[in-house]
Amino acid sequence: MALPALAKWEATRDALHQIALIVGAMRVACSDPLPNDLHFSLEVTAGGISTTEMNCGGVLQFRFSDLQLSFARGGRRDFALDVAGHSQISLMRRLLERLADCGCEVQPSMKHITGETAFAIDRAQATDYAKALSAVFTALARFRAKLSGCMTPLVLWPHHFDLAFIWFATVGMDEQSDPQIAYGFAPFSPGLSRPYFYAYAWSQPTGYLKMPLEAPVKALSEPYTGLYAPYDALREAPHFDAAVETMLMSYHRNASKQLPQRETA
Repeated sequence: MALPALAKWEATRDALHQIALIVGAMRVACSDPLPNDLHFSLEVTAGGISTTEMNCGGVLQFRFSDLQLSFARGGRRDFALDVAGHSQISLMRRLLERLADCGCEVQPSMKHITGETAFAIDRAQATDYAKALSAVFTALARFRAKLSGCMTPLVLWPHHFDLAFIWFATVGMDEQSDPQIAYGFAPFSPGLSRPYFYAYAWSQPTGYLKMPLEAPVKALSEPYTGLYAPYDALREAPHFDAAVETMLMSYHRNASKQLPQRETA
């Protein structure tokens, strides 16, 4: 069965992104720093996204299908907020009020919490994205499981709203210095309005790798240098997971050969 078309969903997409930024800001405010800035990331759950357990002793989760932002401790829900009718700013303010009522005083950064317009979310489109994200997560997780070596978890990054992990070519695992290949999926980015899969390889000696690729995969040099594969070209594949794995594994074999060789521990 084909994955959702995600047609004319930009208003819903942008609203979901704004809510993800709220959840991300809360995780950063209530978490200790982690290697590769993983405290800025979120987990993908059944139907939505979530923080890990935060220093305040709870988990904040947003479900795309029911459009609720909920907070739970010890497996029990403290409260749930309907996001309908809110703007990004008003939802954050209400969330902080409810957390304070639970004894959780939090002061998150408001750097990316600037939206003053009420969310325009189509529930059906939000549910479709939950289905698409779940399928993409499964496909990337299956591909990741076929790789050996050091890798980061597969997580969602609220800032760009993308789902990604990094494979490291050596035993070092510092994204600022160690050779790596990043694999991911983004619902959009500046200059790329439709959802897409991406991959890019980098090391200090070689910079970003440029490699020829075959349609429907493209080799981009802007806005990044690497693999670009439109979701629209893959979503109707009879075996979606296999199509994604074949595409990314081909890139991995070629790109990994051009990075510095793996060191021994």
